[in-house]
Amino acid sequence: MNLTIQEIANACNGRVLHDTKVTVITSVSTDTRTISNGALFVPLVGEKVDGHNYIATAAAQGAVCAFTEKEDIASDIPLIYVESCRRALMQLAGYYRRLFDIKVVAVTGSAGKTTTKDMIYHILARKYKTKKTQGNFNNDIGMPLSIFQLAPGDQMLVLEMGMNHAMEIHELSLIGAPDIAVITHIGDAHIENFENREGILHAKLEIVDGLSPGGTVVFNGDDPLLTGPIAAAKIKLLKALFPSSANIKSVNTVGLQESAAHFNWQGQDVYLTVPLPGAHMVMNALLAAVVGIELGVPPVEIAKGFDDFIPPGGRLSVEMAGGKTIINDAYNANPAAMRESIKILCNQPSRKVAILGDMNELGHVAEDRHLEIGAFASQMGIDLLIAIGGLSKFMYYGFVGENKMYFKTVEEFLPLCGELLKPGDIVLVKASRGMAFERIIEEIHNN
Repeated sequence: MNLTIQEIANACNGRVLHDTKVTVITSVSTDTRTISNGALFVPLVGEKVDGHNYIATAAAQGAVCAFTEKEDIASDIPLIYVESCRRALMQLAGYYRRLFDIKVVAVTGSAGKTTTKDMIYHILARKYKTKKTQGNFNNDIGMPLSIFQLAPGDQMLVLEMGMNHAMEIHELSLIGAPDIAVITHIGDAHIENFENREGILHAKLEIVDGLSPGGTVVFNGDDPLLTGPIAAAKIKLLKALFPSSANIKSVNTVGLQESAAHFNWQGQDVYLTVPLPGAHMVMNALLAAVVGIELGVPPVEIAKGFDDFIPPGGRLSVEMAGGKTIINDAYNANPAAMRESIKILCNQPSRKVAILGDMNELGHVAEDRHLEIGAFASQMGIDLLIAIGGLSKFMYYGFVGENKMYFKTVEEFLPLCGELLKPGDIVLVKASRGMAFERIIEEIHNN
């Protein structure tokens, strides 16, 4: 980054306070722990913390300028007065993104967006100098910080766009200005803020609002909402691609964690190994492969993109501990992903134990979805269900049979973990992030 203070002020309709001899900003940070010399500090205001109280700390760490929403604040470094630091961060990111002649791929979906984003990155990086959203920095703070990674010579940027409410992805799309928009799946994640899945669909479709002229959308062709009339009306003037199961010519499971897949897309054959189990992961790989083909990556290079692909932590990773096989899928959960993980568990020959926790942000459908997952787990033949959490009691109720246990909290379960799990078991551990099920993974390893 190489921006002047006045250039930044102009980009976000700000006003420079105090005279300054500093002419160049080389980075942007919202956290004093990540400040580097030459940085612009963005003091975000939250419910409990006001970043304005840390401007002096940021300056001591090397920041040479800061945004401020307060005109009368004292500071030893130049300040740029803006109405909203959060909004100014977005405006600056939009300005900075447009300084680069690059292709941008934006990814969203109710499930699988982080994994798909990483798959796309590994494919594009085989041919192009590529940057991506780090981790799941996919909101109005994280996505701008991902954009600020861009440097001269970069050719591709892969952005993840998340949301909790309507119009959030709309803003992210306008800032990111993608050339290709990808939607992996429409499910119940965040349905607490929407009336139904159609409401979620409308929110996810906002990803096309900032699409560049002549842009392309890549939608999961197996998803009935993405192939239905609402989506069709939204994208009727865009180039739309719908890779589906019809394009998956074969899938062969290799051990517990890999799938050897053969795709055919518009006459091109792609053979690759997906280092994750499950049909949904194969579909995510197909979506990523289609993006690669659209951007000129040869099929052989697409396949090589998976050679060094490491799945994001806590997402269907397989671990061994004390003679037990753990399917660590503890990072997050929603009904669709929960079903897929249970399917993977039940394809194994050993005693199958599912340690399942609450699926959050389901609002008015929460009880029904947990009941349904419990019933599904029993239908699939799980040998032991361990349900943990306030909502998970409905999984327990939905599970038909006596081979089930219920605990209100993780703390109640942990002392019995070593007793309930036996050598030879294959154990699925899955819940929403707020349940912090990594504590269970650690306990299994310690027993």
